[in-house]
Amino acid sequence: MNTGGIYIHVPFCTEKCIYCDFYSLAKHENQIGDFVKSICKEIQLTSDKIKPDWDIDTIFIGGGTPSLLEPSDLEKIINSLSKNFGLTNLKELTVEANPGEFNLEKMHAFKSIGVNRVSFGFQSLHDEILKSLSRWHNAKDCITSYENARKAGFKNINIDMIFGIPNQTIDQWKRDLNRVIDLSPDHISAYSLTVEKKTPLYGHVHSGKIIMPDEKVDINMYSYTMDILNSKDYTQYETSNYSKTDKICQINLHYWRRSPYLAFGPSAHGFYSNTRYWNVRDLSRYINMLNKNKLPLDSSEDLSNENIFDEIILNSLRTSDGINLNNIKTNFSKITYNNLLSKIPDWGKHLHRDNNYIKLTKKGYFIADEITLDLMTSYTNY
Repeated sequence: MNTGGIYIHVPFCTEKCIYCDFYSLAKHENQIGDFVKSICKEIQLTSDKIKPDWDIDTIFIGGGTPSLLEPSDLEKIINSLSKNFGLTNLKELTVEANPGEFNLEKMHAFKSIGVNRVSFGFQSLHDEILKSLSRWHNAKDCITSYENARKAGFKNINIDMIFGIPNQTIDQWKRDLNRVIDLSPDHISAYSLTVEKKTPLYGHVHSGKIIMPDEKVDINMYSYTMDILNSKDYTQYETSNYSKTDKICQINLHYWRRSPYLAFGPSAHGFYSNTRYWNVRDLSRYINMLNKNKLPLDSSEDLSNENIFDEIILNSLRTSDGINLNNIKTNFSKITYNNLLSKIPDWGKHLHRDNNYIKLTKKGYFIADEITLDLMTSYTNY
């Protein structure tokens, strides 16, 4: 049987970071109880509507800051999922956490409930940079939280890091990465800071209050990241993600391989039967709809063949697996397949064919968006 996943969005945060465009609310912990009741209600209503023909092998609880939940809250959610969908084939249960607000006692409690993977949002190990990002934890909190997670028995830990931050130097980034490598987490996510609309960072950059780093600095940081991590115990399996052997994040694979996954919580996005859907991006509205026994859907989209082709190009090209040409040949027109093949030489040392796969070279990762848009034009419906 095929496998799929579950994503749960927990929208609570201690503070709202200036760069974050995920739906989250600061200082709304008084609504956690109602949120948990609503999540359990959404799970039950969804199970009445959808009977997955896939095994659920991974759950990812993101946010926001899911570690703000009490163990009893998390247990209610997991029990509801188990009752309505069955979790006998579950292999990975991830909870995102911020350093400094996930103590050892709670780690032990979460682990006893079934959490077996923790994802820490370090972002930086320089206190002044953390402060500039409006992160309230410090570098010491990062190290302590990681060490406590190991003490609690977690054998699968991810660390999120950000580069391309205003006033961040290449030397600072190198020191950060090497300190993280010395900790030896099982998985590292390293992202370039993006300026998203409707965030305070966007307003500061637009007004000139904050100056983003030069593109060359960002490229140098990314190049170093790839070189140092691939030379250690890590393999770059996706544009921004690196893992040790057998520690690839399973929900990531479902996203990029277009496997099905259910979604719960305000603003959560799900996918099944070539339909993408997303929930309302408002906690109060989310709770009110579920109080009326209504699923909190905002909208959905049934994907056309062209949409599916574009997603395959976009998702596959960013992974180390690359684009499966046999998949394209089998599921799309001969003209589309030949168009795609004809574009490979145009990109020279940025793209190459490896048997029946099209893959980015290291140089290709720097212009992946440009290459992706070009390959998408291969599609034709005849």
